[in-house]
Amino acid sequence: MPLLISIYLFFSQNVFARSLKATADKLAQETNRIGLGVALFGLCLAGIYFMLGKQDASAKMTQVLMGIGIVILGPSILTFIKGLA
Repeated sequence: MPLLISIYLFFSQNVFARSLKATADKLAQETNRIGLGVALFGLCLAGIYFMLGKQDASAKMTQVLMGIGIVILGPSILTFIKGLA
């Protein structure tokens, strides 16, 4: 576990910025990266459910794919909403 934390700290971007908006943008980028990592884990888990023949594997895969779609499209959705305001 400490190895994973140290790897994350070495590869994460510096979140300090000159303004509050820039700091929020940097944190949003990090959140997106973490979300993609969790989505990849969920995709592997759903694949294992399929290999084991669990009955709820299709529901898990659907949930994972919907979650991946939301994580990937999140920044686009936010810029669209900001454009409306």
